[in-house]
Amino acid sequence: MKKIMFITIFILMGSSLVSCFACTTIIVGSKATNDGSIIIARNEDSSTAHDAQNMIYHPVHKESFLFNSNSIDNPNSNKFTYKLPKNSLSYIAFPHWSSSLKENYSFEETGINEYGVAISATETIFNSDKALKIDPYLLITGTTEDSITSVVLPQATSAKEGVRILGNIVENIGAGEGFGVAFSDRNEAWYLETASGHHWLAMRIPDDSYFVSANQGRFQEAELNDTMNVLSSKGLLDFAISNKLFDPKQEPFNFFKCYISNTPHDITYNYPRVKTLLQIYSNYNYDKNDGLYPVFMQPKKKMTVWDVAAGLRNKYNGTPNDPYQTKNPKEINRPICVLRASLSHITQTRPDLPDDIAYTQYIALGMTDLSVYIPFYKGITNIPKEYQGAKDKADNDSMFWKYRKMQVLVLQDYPRFSPMVHASISKFEKDISLKQAEMEKKYLNIYLKDRALAKKIIQDFTNTIIAKESKMVSDITTKIAKALGMENLTNEQYTDLLNKTEATYHFHGA
Repeated sequence: MKKIMFITIFILMGSSLVSCFACTTIIVGSKATNDGSIIIARNEDSSTAHDAQNMIYHPVHKESFLFNSNSIDNPNSNKFTYKLPKNSLSYIAFPHWSSSLKENYSFEETGINEYGVAISATETIFNSDKALKIDPYLLITGTTEDSITSVVLPQATSAKEGVRILGNIVENIGAGEGFGVAFSDRNEAWYLETASGHHWLAMRIPDDSYFVSANQGRFQEAELNDTMNVLSSKGLLDFAISNKLFDPKQEPFNFFKCYISNTPHDITYNYPRVKTLLQIYSNYNYDKNDGLYPVFMQPKKKMTVWDVAAGLRNKYNGTPNDPYQTKNPKEINRPICVLRASLSHITQTRPDLPDDIAYTQYIALGMTDLSVYIPFYKGITNIPKEYQGAKDKADNDSMFWKYRKMQVLVLQDYPRFSPMVHASISKFEKDISLKQAEMEKKYLNIYLKDRALAKKIIQDFTNTIIAKESKMVSDITTKIAKALGMENLTNEQYTDLLNKTEATYHFHGA
């Protein structure tokens, strides 16, 4: 997640955007998972810890609809607009709280539409100064994280079509910043990276492989004529050659070397996260500090949702680089798990199941290491009230703030309190998995006879686990608060404590 923190003449001339947002993305192909599912996942790391996210259902818009960027409070902010067609598709998404006060929802970080097309937007990346000097970002009118989910999901009927829609927007309207975006459907997963203000490259994730990204473009070699697996902006290669971004007589085309910013800052901010995930999933070691890690890797064993969750929760566990366990907020290597994460999702598509249960978004609120991944099925009929209404100040009702209160208390003495929280989360997630299997069995036994009753089974399951989730988090919070002598904190005091603690463990932006 990112916002333009300031705009200068230097940036307008094409240099990389300054951002305090940062994310980590994991994508897994169907033959690399233990059950044939396709996974796209990402930690949505915000600029602060109080940037709440909620859940919303968008019905079909029968009439055409003009999307307006919500980044319009500052005269220099983005003013991207996009006209959506009639009879746009319905979808569920997770927008930032502030967009509920504006003309339309935005910063909808992840979502699934009625066709089962899922999106994760965006991974902050930065394109090279050389490319941006020639073709700069369109900071005022180009598409940004604020808009991507909201304009793609109402239209896309497949992951590949989603790529084409976003690519067309970048080519014809422009990108307002650098980004990477993941797409999936029943058949495949894709990832798109910007190259400059009007250029982009997208690649299909090989079925037998996984892909990871951490605030830096990752694509390297690409067979641009293989349109089954590679899509790009028109003239991407010619642009690189004519502007001397590389010499085809000297070396093959490498997207990373031509179009991706690669600076000493990446060595501690981005490389360690990619390297850690490659080690976890493939026992892969890469000693060079050039950013040229393998793009697609085969895992050492078939991956599960919980393997992906472990990656998104990683904080250099068991090493001296774990900033929370060692109480070292000045750790030089930025961890995958940070307090300012507002939401993490693991979107799983199981192509052999009926729509209602084929698509599941596992959602963890706040800091992933201290949050439960709750499964939300495409077939739910009502958005739980606990996942609505959170704003930028602590409250007593929303699940977002229940987690935030617990998380900030744990970080007052992480080594002391985290083992108890980890044990509770682990047990809760194992219990959920068992109940999911039971629920899905009941659903499959009845959905052909009574779709409405089958959907009710999904909704009842969701309501039950969220009620238990709420109680569990509240009980843990009460116990830790009492141990710290903080049981009488007001919501205002919780908000202040969260902001102060996040400032301590901020790990400055991408």
